[in-house]
Amino acid sequence: MSFAPWCPDSLIAQCLVAKGQVSEQTVVAIAVTAIYASPTCLLLFIRATMSWMMLRRTTLPPRSIVSALVGPNAIWGSANYHARIRFQYGSPSWLLRVPRVTSFAVGLPIPLADYLIASEYATLKFLETTTVPAPRAFSYGTCSDGTDHGVGVAFLLMEELPGRPWTGEGVSSTVATDDEKAKIWSELAEILTELERHPFSKAGSLCFQSSGIEVSAVASDRFGVLTPTGPFHNSAAYYTAFAEQYLELIADGQVYTEFPVDAYLVYRFLKDNVSQLVEQGGEAKYPEKFFLKHVDDKGDHLLVDDDLHITGIIGWQMARVVPPREAFGPSLVTADMNALWTGKFSLSNDDVALTDALRQKGLSWITSRAVDEKARRFFWGLDLETEWSNALPLAVAILEAFGIRQDWAQWSKMALKEYESDERLRALLSIVIPEIGNGDPAMPTPE
Repeated sequence: MSFAPWCPDSLIAQCLVAKGQVSEQTVVAIAVTAIYASPTCLLLFIRATMSWMMLRRTTLPPRSIVSALVGPNAIWGSANYHARIRFQYGSPSWLLRVPRVTSFAVGLPIPLADYLIASEYATLKFLETTTVPAPRAFSYGTCSDGTDHGVGVAFLLMEELPGRPWTGEGVSSTVATDDEKAKIWSELAEILTELERHPFSKAGSLCFQSSGIEVSAVASDRFGVLTPTGPFHNSAAYYTAFAEQYLELIADGQVYTEFPVDAYLVYRFLKDNVSQLVEQGGEAKYPEKFFLKHVDDKGDHLLVDDDLHITGIIGWQMARVVPPREAFGPSLVTADMNALWTGKFSLSNDDVALTDALRQKGLSWITSRAVDEKARRFFWGLDLETEWSNALPLAVAILEAFGIRQDWAQWSKMALKEYESDERLRALLSIVIPEIGNGDPAMPTPE
């Protein structure tokens, strides 16, 4: 069998499979071989995959036909391929999500891609039991357990919701006014209040287990660099694990390679100060409660209609179940991103506005607490900055968030002395300053 995968409007593969002239496995194999070659090849992949699933009579609507309106415009993101699929003209559409394993900014290992897909599917199925406006999930497949049906890549089939991503604009397509944003914050507060009604006993990410949807290992972080770990029965262990994984990556030379000593000091400081994140006063109530959190909530995860009503929340790929401070405190959606990137430590006007809306909705965790930026700064960390000049303001903001009012040179000198027995730190210093590895007890301040 042969056909031209470069032809964007070709339905040859679909027709051949439907008529039984070739095996669907052969067609899908050819499509997968071509998937990363060009966007048009992705269309063929979608058609072949959907034909395969129709042949297997999986979750597709009865008597549905994949229409010619699969494309031609695929939807692309930094971490995933997306393609729109319609059944008959004018019908509601689905989206097929395929992780961009080889194209992701920091590299996405196949086992992690599989886990993210499985976790997102479980998360969306859980959200179907709530009033949160999230996409319905229809099916998924992963390579590691063979549920990819021989496709060769992980995938997720889900509903496409109406609306457009909200990027801060108002009804008139200019920057949203305070009144317009107040409408957004009020509806978002209602959604967060709904999530508070569904607590969990552990921190981690949702996955299907033998008994149903359970909290399992954390599905990485929004930067996609962490290995799933957990679940965690208390918030101190949860926060500590994040800081420790970054310490391991820094020590192994995988991140912050241009300024490893400075980066190590920052994350060692965060690890040593997780008690400040465990409820107010450093004491948590036991047993602790944890809540589902959308991790990559920059604002464009919200879909809105022309009147700025929230029609849906998308992009749950790295969602996790977290302590209430992280779930309901200041997050990316209300952050002043310029201030966050440049290391200005403060709550934004939008932070305050959403907090007020949450209080008005009666969210119990926030009604009697003063909020701060600690959790947001903890997880933003040093971002994935590659130059110390850009990471330094973030480091200083982290110190300030956790109560340190010293300039970096003064603080880092003290920190080097405090952590002088840390073997991983000494190993890093022995690379940056070789005499440390030769037994020199001096621990000079990093540049």
